Amino acid sequence: MCGVGGIYTPVGMGIDGYHEEILERIGTDLHLRGPDAFGKIIGDSFGLIHTRLAIIDLDSRSNQPMESNDWVLSYNGEIYNFKSIRKDLQSTQIFRTESDTEVLLMALQEWGIEKTLQRIAGMFAFLAYNKKENILYAARDHMGIKPLLMTRLEDGSYCFASSTAALIKSQKGLSRSIYKPALASYFVLGAPFTRNTVFEGIERVEPATYVKCLPNGRFTTHRYWEPRYQSGFTMDDLISIVTEYEVSDVQSALFLSGGVDSTFLASITQKLDCFHLISPETHYAKEVADRFSRKFVSVKPSLSNYETNIRRVIEFHGEPLMSCGIPYSVSEEITKHGYKMAISANGADELFHGYPRTPTPEHTPDYLPLHEEKTYKWFSMQLSHIFRDNRNFEIEELKEFVPSLNDIGNDAMDKFHLSNFPPSASHRWFELMTYVLHDLNPTLDAASMANSIEVRVPFLDHRLVEGVLSWDASVLVTPSLGRKAPLKEHLSRYFPVSFFHRPKLGFSIHQDSLARISKLGEKALNRSEKNNFIKLDNSSKLGEYLRDMIYLGTTCYSYETWRNSNLFKTGQAS
Repeated sequence: MCGVGGIYTPVGMGIDGYHEEILERIGTDLHLRGPDAFGKIIGDSFGLIHTRLAIIDLDSRSNQPMESNDWVLSYNGEIYNFKSIRKDLQSTQIFRTESDTEVLLMALQEWGIEKTLQRIAGMFAFLAYNKKENILYAARDHMGIKPLLMTRLEDGSYCFASSTAALIKSQKGLSRSIYKPALASYFVLGAPFTRNTVFEGIERVEPATYVKCLPNGRFTTHRYWEPRYQSGFTMDDLISIVTEYEVSDVQSALFLSGGVDSTFLASITQKLDCFHLISPETHYAKEVADRFSRKFVSVKPSLSNYETNIRRVIEFHGEPLMSCGIPYSVSEEITKHGYKMAISANGADELFHGYPRTPTPEHTPDYLPLHEEKTYKWFSMQLSHIFRDNRNFEIEELKEFVPSLNDIGNDAMDKFHLSNFPPSASHRWFELMTYVLHDLNPTLDAASMANSIEVRVPFLDHRLVEGVLSWDASVLVTPSLGRKAPLKEHLSRYFPVSFFHRPKLGFSIHQDSLARISKLGEKALNRSEKNNFIKLDNSSKLGEYLRDMIYLGTTCYSYETWRNSNLFKTGQAS
């Protein structure tokens, strides 16, 4: 995992010292994303920088930016099917490294941008300059796992980086207005979910999209992927994809909670050490590690610097994030134990019907195991579980921008309906493209990268997502096995079914100090009320009111931290 930055100037302008200084500042700010090496290539109309976290082919020959006859590449991420693509290219291209970076570069050289994006699978964000066309391409992975931000400089050139913070800090003396729709969306989800960031003029390159910067000063946006129904997708296909995720040349770990998802990953990987946070499920996790003969590392993260850690990750990321404190503490502990790569089961619950909130319109089993809750029947119930209901609170300066559940739902029905898939697939895709895309992904990326650790998420591989979305709800939720039935059926060869008949806890922190942490949100919400920033409608109690109040407290705390940060002062004059 790495950090990327780049500038592209329209024809006739050229790269000068002003642009190079901006690139150097971006590189400095992205150091934690790639502490192992820094590289830079400057051309007549472009400049690319790269900070490297070396995971595959640790030799300096794989440092970036990397150059071929026609392309210059700065790339962040992992291409998991790079070995099969390399075999396809070996007859026409010469390889000098063992890296996936060079495979991506040579794929661009051989096939161009469109075919390359159709072939690669992984998590990535890259900047690729084509020398013959004098065009810069900026691409982001299918599921939006890795970030890529863009802005326009005062002279009209385009600037890209792996974080909002890097773009803010690179332009000294420039004051940006707050983009209120993005900030309003933050209070509804706990992370902004608009294309524009909370800073005016800084936008996200959207998932499954590439931006094409043209010599005439314009740019175009192209979507290269939508989910496609996979009628023949099997568990063998799923396992084959997940096994690609273990390729690494550094000490690597598996986030092992002891629950279904992470235990499944333990069962089909070979070399990963199991990293567990002390919890009521510790003995289950230890049993899993022993069953597969793995090293078991059990730790109790220190939360003494919790407030400092939230400030660090928010300043590193650039925008407020409600849930960043605990992932940061976890990532910090993993780094302390010497790991540079870890695999997480993020996304499995949303994809495999792990939560009762996700409707299954085509399937309502009469009976589920005793620990399983009945599935929510209506889309409105799913919405109110993920988002805060704007009828329960009001923020005066943002009230015209705070989306209602009705607005979110109407927009979702237009954007996230999947034709030719089972009815439940649209509900699962909705969660993947809202809660996972805008909250889980940036939170995990920022928390892990601030500690210089790469975290891979195989359940968000677009090939796997397409396949599992193609499965009917009756395959995923069964009367005998309950939720995530295919994963449990696979694991039944190693453990009795009763092993998983218990309430879900997940990979999180379970200790007394969490009570103190929860008080931080409660106090922040009280301060926000006292200062007349937020007004709560205690009479409404609509939707999931008590849940809304808890999350609004955490949201207010992270918002306060962001407003008081040096980053905010750098990017905003008042």
